[in-house]
Amino acid sequence: MRLFSKPVIIIVITIIVITGGFFLLIRGCLSRYDERFALTPGMYFEKDGKGVLVNIVEHEQATSYSQKGGMVSKSVIATYYIQTNDAVSAALLQEKKVKENSDIEYYPVEMMGASGNMAWMFMGELMAFDPFTLEKKCDTKMLEEKNPSLAGKFPKERQYYQFSRDNGHIYFTAIDGNKWELNTNDLVAVASNYNPDDSPLKQQITELEKTEKLTEDLLDSSYEQNVTRPSRQYTAKEISYEQYNRMHLRYNNEQEGLYKRRDSIRDVKSKLETRESSAREIERTIESLQRSNPSYYSMKTNQDTVSGIWYGLYSSKEIQQLHDRVAYRSENDETARRQLYTGQPTRSVSGDWMIDKDKTTAVAGTTSFLHGGFLLDKKTAMPVHLDNPASFLIVHKEQIGREAKILLSRIGYDGKPSWTFNTQLPEWMDWIFNGKELFVFGVDNKNLSNGECNVLWCIDLANGKAAEYDYFSNKIITAEKK
Repeated sequence: MRLFSKPVIIIVITIIVITGGFFLLIRGCLSRYDERFALTPGMYFEKDGKGVLVNIVEHEQATSYSQKGGMVSKSVIATYYIQTNDAVSAALLQEKKVKENSDIEYYPVEMMGASGNMAWMFMGELMAFDPFTLEKKCDTKMLEEKNPSLAGKFPKERQYYQFSRDNGHIYFTAIDGNKWELNTNDLVAVASNYNPDDSPLKQQITELEKTEKLTEDLLDSSYEQNVTRPSRQYTAKEISYEQYNRMHLRYNNEQEGLYKRRDSIRDVKSKLETRESSAREIERTIESLQRSNPSYYSMKTNQDTVSGIWYGLYSSKEIQQLHDRVAYRSENDETARRQLYTGQPTRSVSGDWMIDKDKTTAVAGTTSFLHGGFLLDKKTAMPVHLDNPASFLIVHKEQIGREAKILLSRIGYDGKPSWTFNTQLPEWMDWIFNGKELFVFGVDNKNLSNGECNVLWCIDLANGKAAEYDYFSNKIITAEKK
């Protein structure tokens, strides 16, 4: 028995083809609103001499859009991938789908840090991946299997996790308010009283304060026993003048030793407090640099000391206005052309390094740099230093103005440049220094919004040669583009 006649089958097939074609037509129209970009910061890993860069990459597929005037509104499905790129050629190595936006309850989605050979991130939960295979090494399920007592207690919000750069462990607060330390090597969590403010220097200062308080108590006790009480006893004629005088002499001797002890403690404490204040300032700078898209002002400094020699990058006007105290600070006059100065720093009585600006000298033959400064290493918040030959990395501008591109130059301590490279970016969203290469992330695609990165530069610091990858188009960009 025939269920369908031939004409009916042809009509059905025709409808399917037309429907499919219509869908493809709509998909083709929507596809121009699809976007692909990296989230910064990224991370660098090296194994067996091979370096890779790891980033979270977001794919946005448009499902609908409307246009009114010059504004386009669209709905998208966002899918998050973890991706690796070769550190030399910048080429895509691997990518792996992790989650869609519908799977994530709380944001942000971001990289947290590197521990051993694992890339840690937060994507609605704590996760870790092998940067060379992209094998998943950790998620909430794995953590609960390792730590049964914490089942159902891992928070879903990023704010309750803190990655430690000191030991690579993660400190977190469980949903019941208890504090834990997660060993990122074996995934075992232990109860913790971790306080991020308790640095080793702070702990030393606290111990010195206890000793100082004990010394003050001994001074008070000695005064009471050898001065106050004997005075009352002598007035009441309970002791002789010789006894009173002997006790007073004892107090003078004890007082001299205790005062010396107290002053020594205060001197050591003062120096530690200066170091601790400086360390806290550096830590704050590191925290600031870890955030995506730091300002040009914050990515550089204009002073440095190397092997007992002070170096400064200033204009002639700025060097005259320079404060005597050595400080890692950035000058912000975008119109200043700066050259390299050197000087001999000395220690002040308070222990600060000082520079006599009248004795600083401009390094002969130095190239001047528009709005230039020493590039900071994001891991240390100190200027990048290169060897063979000993050099600085200078960031500067090609011209004045908001859209001015950032240039990178390598110059020796003698002020002579080796090479200059134009990154073609008015801002850097992130950069990573690994000792021999610099990786720069930025955006030059006007379709992308704030915080969305499409440019990766892999710069060889030996010769200034660079390779570029575009996350948006997912391809290497040839030099001819520039």
